[in-house]
Amino acid sequence: MNPTIIFDGHCRLCHWSVQFLIRHDHKRLFRFATLDSAFVRGLDAQHLSAQGDSVLLWNKNKLYERSTAIIHMLRLLGGFWRLNAIWLVIPAFIRNWLYDLVASNRYRVFGKFDSCPLPSQEQQDRFLL
Repeated sequence: MNPTIIFDGHCRLCHWSVQFLIRHDHKRLFRFATLDSAFVRGLDAQHLSAQGDSVLLWNKNKLYERSTAIIHMLRLLGGFWRLNAIWLVIPAFIRNWLYDLVASNRYRVFGKFDSCPLPSQEQQDRFLL
């Protein structure tokens, strides 16, 4: 199964991030699912310890959360994006402090959709329901 990015479908920052990844994912590696999708409900409960304000990466039966998920997403994009793996040398508690600061303010700063935007016709095969 392809790496799957699990995100908050109501969050404008999350939506922008997904669109960024789609534009730069030239290998069409990633699949996407919202936190309230059937895909997420079907995951084994032991894998879902994450809070609702976290972006997740499900890859090879492993779940990455918060800043670690973002770093691994960029690494998987390949090319010069792989250089972001250097951030893994910073302890997760420091990286996640910054991540949590952004996550806790994302609706106030970037806004929120009333309902999840639908993917375009060209993007539909990349989204898991």
